[in-house]
Amino acid sequence: MLRIFVHVGSLLPLAWLSYLVFSGHIGADPAEKIVRELGLYGACFLWGSLAMTPLRLLTGKPQWIAYRRALGLWAFAYLSLHLLAFVVIWAGLDWGIVVEEVTKRPYVYIGLLGWLLLVPLAFTSTRATRRRLGRRWLTLHKLVYLVAVLGLIHMAWIAKLDYLQVLVFALILSLLFICRRIFKSK
Repeated sequence: MLRIFVHVGSLLPLAWLSYLVFSGHIGADPAEKIVRELGLYGACFLWGSLAMTPLRLLTGKPQWIAYRRALGLWAFAYLSLHLLAFVVIWAGLDWGIVVEEVTKRPYVYIGLLGWLLLVPLAFTSTRATRRRLGRRWLTLHKLVYLVAVLGLIHMAWIAKLDYLQVLVFALILSLLFICRRIFKSK
């Protein structure tokens, strides 16, 4: 039952963004707002999935791990929508603009690289794939930490002088890394 709640709850940010779009309350630059919001939601889900192991270690309750996969897949979904909104809404499917942005703006390149690294993680997240890959699955899924760092760099580059959100994400990510390191060494 709680898993259903996680999935239904994971749709709420998308429902809220849809409400803003269809009610006309999206703001002066709808394309920018949609792309940014989807990226923010994706980062929140990614950080949430990263928090499951430290929560398991801190509480001693293994049930936290049951939500890690769902949150990770929702992160991939929102970040895929973020990329899709960038290409379709922001660039208007003009591949010249997309290529120019990727080549001239390092933060777009970094974001795209992070998304590309998430693709194999999403497609290998099933139990069957985990069994088939064995220990290689763990090695592959450690890429999520690199993806998180790339996401943080992506956020920092586009912050435009408002770094509070980036600092909060950086602090949370640092605490998650520290927590993992402390409990791994015990």
